[in-house]
Amino acid sequence: MKLLRHNFFLLVIPILIFSLGFVTLLSTSPDRAKNQLVFFVIGVIIYFVVASIDYTVYKYYFKYILGLIVFLLLATFILGGIHLGAVRWLSFGFLNIQPSEFAKVALIIFLASFLSSKGEILDNVKDALYIFAMFFVVFVLVLIQPDLGTAIILFSILVGILFYAGVNKLYFLVAFLFFGIFSTPIWNLLHDYQKRRILVFLNPTLDIKGSGYNVIQSIIAIGSGGIFGKGFGHGTQSHLNFLPAHWTDFIFASFAEEWGFVGIAMMVILFTLLLLILLFIAHKATDAYASLLVIGVFMVFFSQFVINVGMNLGVMPVTGIPLPLVSYGGSSLLSSFILLGIAQSVFKTT
Repeated sequence: MKLLRHNFFLLVIPILIFSLGFVTLLSTSPDRAKNQLVFFVIGVIIYFVVASIDYTVYKYYFKYILGLIVFLLLATFILGGIHLGAVRWLSFGFLNIQPSEFAKVALIIFLASFLSSKGEILDNVKDALYIFAMFFVVFVLVLIQPDLGTAIILFSILVGILFYAGVNKLYFLVAFLFFGIFSTPIWNLLHDYQKRRILVFLNPTLDIKGSGYNVIQSIIAIGSGGIFGKGFGHGTQSHLNFLPAHWTDFIFASFAEEWGFVGIAMMVILFTLLLLILLFIAHKATDAYASLLVIGVFMVFFSQFVINVGMNLGVMPVTGIPLPLVSYGGSSLLSSFILLGIAQSVFKTT
């Protein structure tokens, strides 16, 4: 009877989405595909464990969960390994984890727990300052790693949950003005390569052989896929290494080259169905806390999908955001299954 309370689509659709990424990795990076399959198995196990836990438990421990993530983020600066100029990973023997990926989970639990415990949402200035202070700590620790992509996702989680919670729209206006006033200092905080990415987004031809190279090659790969694609193992842009990071940031372009418009349509349909299911669960949730949790999960998948596909198409700046369930990366895959497990736990009570 307990199995009947599960929303099987909440697992079947992510598995189908994962399979699209796995086939792409199998074609372009077989060794990485094997590693990703191991994390997939672990992720599914974690999914069932999290789905079996009463989601209300997190509400009583959200401060400790957030505190643990802050501790891990701080630990990356002391114990973390440096890769391509970024300090994002902690090594535990054979396992490397990226704490910023799990910061998404912690932030969702924190925001949902705190907001649902307040009768009048953020009418108290002290509560508003507390939320923004806690968010700012996590946001800055991720931003200075540097990990601009994950920082953007954290910001989208904050905006999405606050908006759904019915926060006074004046807060959004103040935040917009705040961002405008401090846009110059924020710009100065960005690394040179991050600034170049934004400038190249506005005009890719500014640096064809440098920062604009990734986007141009991505667009070529997607366009060359045509209607039905070049077929498994025949993507020249990825196999000949013209397309950079074809297993992570630009796996969408790699997939599109081999499977064409038909493959893209399939992927978009699957992601759309997953997002609609999450919205349905949030709408049917029995309490505000549950609803906010699932909206947070929705924001992660929605924002990462839109931004990743957007940067592959050249309509958004390249920010290093993985395509959820598709891009290579153990931490990203595990955090996705944790979030889906939380959504499943909520569904079981609706």
